[in-house]
Amino acid sequence: MNNVYKSYAKINLGLEILEKRPDGYHNIYSIFLPITLFDEIHFKTASNFTITIEPNNIEIPIKENIIYKTIKLIQNKYKININSLHIHLVKRIPIGAGLGGGSSNAATTLLALNELFKLNLDKEQLIELARKLGADVPFFIDPRPSLVSGIGDIIEPIDFPFDFDILVVYPNFQISTAYAYSLIENLIPKKPTNIQKVINSLLDLSTFKEYFSNDFEKYLFPKFPALGEIKSKLYELGAQFASLSGSGSAVYGVFQKGSINKIDLGQNFQTFQCNLLKN
Repeated sequence: MNNVYKSYAKINLGLEILEKRPDGYHNIYSIFLPITLFDEIHFKTASNFTITIEPNNIEIPIKENIIYKTIKLIQNKYKININSLHIHLVKRIPIGAGLGGGSSNAATTLLALNELFKLNLDKEQLIELARKLGADVPFFIDPRPSLVSGIGDIIEPIDFPFDFDILVVYPNFQISTAYAYSLIENLIPKKPTNIQKVINSLLDLSTFKEYFSNDFEKYLFPKFPALGEIKSKLYELGAQFASLSGSGSAVYGVFQKGSINKIDLGQNFQTFQCNLLKN
């Protein structure tokens, strides 16, 4: 066995925090767009079960690793034999960046195990398993432009008639989702925007900023001024739209196709040029 699977990232186009739920979570409303930035997950035959990560300076205790949690979920439910399975994760999607890297890794592992161990699970069965691993994981079972609501677990694919280049900027620090939500105080419940109606009324990329915003920005930008500086710099460089993705820390810019030239934001930041993922 020597199989390689790509595990794609996402960005959020707009993110509305609607209300805090009785269970302590928050209902959100957002468009998830899958992008071509990806991790690689290698599944190989080995003498014993192991998980390794590249680059090797990423330290995640194995029992906290979402790939390990995914494998144990499937092993316990379907009694697969993992004793000779070696998994090697090549990590390109920044951690703690609001790009869905961990959730994508979990979903990709589910898809891989389904194929490699011939479990014959259909899409709905995979999504039900994905729900057990995290709110965003079901999206990555079949990543396509989607309207996402609830705590991120209600997914409705949408027609998204735009195409553009994307520059993702990672400021080299993480923001945990739990921390970002902990900053929210005195939230006044609100109704979601009619996103599909908005999409239908958009004329071009330059009108995105009139309709889409990420509610986390007002909580996180005062705490992390570099994020606001990155967003402003992206506009200076010609972005038609720029935004925090998810709860951060990555900020991305939307550019007309072919208009991103060599951009250097300095050694303090990592940049990733990518596109929308096409199915």
